Amino acid sequence: MSSSWQAAIVVAVVLSIAACQSSVTPAPSKLQPWTTQLRDAQPEDAFAAVYASDRQWLIFVGAKHAIQTDSLTFRLIDDAYASFPVTTLIVEGPPYSRGANADGLIRWVESQGEKDGFLEGGEIVPAVRGARTRGAAVWGGEPEDCDIRDRVVAKGFSLEDLLGFYTLRSVPQWVSERKIEGASDERVRPLIEAELEHNRQRLALPATVLSNYAAWSQWYAKTNNKPFGVSFDPEETGPLADGRYGSNRIAESISHARDEFLLDIIAQHLNAGESVMVVFGESHLMILRPALDSMLGTPCYVGGDIKAALNPCFSFRER
Repeated sequence: MSSSWQAAIVVAVVLSIAACQSSVTPAPSKLQPWTTQLRDAQPEDAFAAVYASDRQWLIFVGAKHAIQTDSLTFRLIDDAYASFPVTTLIVEGPPYSRGANADGLIRWVESQGEKDGFLEGGEIVPAVRGARTRGAAVWGGEPEDCDIRDRVVAKGFSLEDLLGFYTLRSVPQWVSERKIEGASDERVRPLIEAELEHNRQRLALPATVLSNYAAWSQWYAKTNNKPFGVSFDPEETGPLADGRYGSNRIAESISHARDEFLLDIIAQHLNAGESVMVVFGESHLMILRPALDSMLGTPCYVGGDIKAALNPCFSFRER
């Protein structure tokens, strides 16, 4: 047989295989905004959604962030590994750009110890350990800050809005760490200015964007319609599309950018023929559900008992 005929046969086989493999296409327009109504509809505890195809699975564990080893979140993760084949794990927190099985993440997970039924590292620890035991690749599911910047600006927010909020969201943490008594504490000013500098570097912004505390406090007053200080409410840093504060809407746009990115990488790994488990906070599953349904069809299971997914999901796959 001539080499040209052999090449033609190879091409025909490849095209035939490709035709039999249907790719999935993400639909970011289907993401739900995080609103008061959606927040109120969220289950009180962790839950999961399972999607089946002819060759692969997507198991999305919507975690209620926990450190108790007997929590529903931990049980859902363990039962997912026991019930379904997983070749890829995507977890909340680490950036995707660090690649599969990033050394720093694996070392940190290995260093985490349980004490009296508590695991301080949270649900990422059993998720990663389960993946490593089964030979699954571990990926972080977060975009880089510059990716978030570009997505948020594309939604109509300014660089000042992004830098201003990145800095504002540290205030409740400083209070909990007792670095300040509250937003009116005189020690907050140098903390704000240091955080502005740090976040400019993270977002690759020039020094002229909110160049000092005075510029930042003017941004805050314009955004939330009040001066920064004694009236500061920690709820101002929460993502909520219909929240009372302008900062809520900036936060929601950042959350939306993260979920757009997560949807993209889920599709990428499914299209590579992998069976994927995602472990992210339950609000992300609430936001992503319509987009996942659009991309993959109706889930074969949604609920808080992965073991109960076995019969409906394997029956669904056999149709």
